Amino acid sequence: MDAHTFHRVALPSATLAFLFLAMVLPTLRLRRRGGGSAFVLHQRVNPFQRLIGVAMGVFVLGMTAWSALYAATGGAGLGLWAVPQAVRWAGWTLVAAGLGVVLVAQVQMGASWRIGIDREPTALVTRGLFTVVRNPIFAGMLWVVTGVALVTPGAWTVMAWVDYVLLVSLQVRLEEAHLLRLHGEDYAAYASRVGRFWPGVGRLSPTSHAQEGMAPRVTP
Repeated sequence: MDAHTFHRVALPSATLAFLFLAMVLPTLRLRRRGGGSAFVLHQRVNPFQRLIGVAMGVFVLGMTAWSALYAATGGAGLGLWAVPQAVRWAGWTLVAAGLGVVLVAQVQMGASWRIGIDREPTALVTRGLFTVVRNPIFAGMLWVVTGVALVTPGAWTVMAWVDYVLLVSLQVRLEEAHLLRLHGEDYAAYASRVGRFWPGVGRLSPTSHAQEGMAPRVTP
C-alpha cells in the first residue's frame, strides 16, 4: 500500500475510531458504572451551552463528511495543498497521540466525565494527566483536529481548525466559570497552578473566583 492509499483509507477509519473511542465507549462505560447521563449539552446550565453544543455537533458531522469525501475522491477536487509527506506523517503522529491522551484522561475522569455542563455536581478531578493541564481531553482533541488538518491540508481544514479552536475555547471558559461556582477555593487553587491546555499556560488568578459568574482572569 502506497502512502496516498494509506491516507485515503486511514482518515475515515481514524474518524470512526475517534467517534467510538472518544464518545460512544466512555458513554457506555459511564452508564455501566451508574454515573448518570453523559450527554448534558441540552441542559440550560448556561444560555450559550446549547448553542456551542449545536456548533460542536455540526463540526463532528462536517469532519465525518470530509473524511468520507476524502476516501471517495482521494482528495481530487477538495482543494488540498501540496505538502511534503513528512507533514502528513506528522499529522498522523498528532492524531494517534491526541487520541491516546483523550482515552487516558476520560478513564481518569471516571464518573465525572460529561459531554457538556451537568446540573448535578461532579467531583473535581486533579490527578493523572489533570496534574499537567486542566483540560487534557480538549487538549487531546485539539491535537487530533490539528493532525487531520496536516493530513489533508487546505483552506477547508484550516477554517475548520480555527472554528474548533474557538468552540473549545468558549466551552472551556463556560466550564471554568461553572467549576469555580461549584468547587470554589479548591478549583481556584488548582487552576492557579495548572495550565489550561499547555503546562503553565492559561493559569487562573487565585482571586478569579471572587466575582462569581464572570469570566476568570488569566495569568501569564
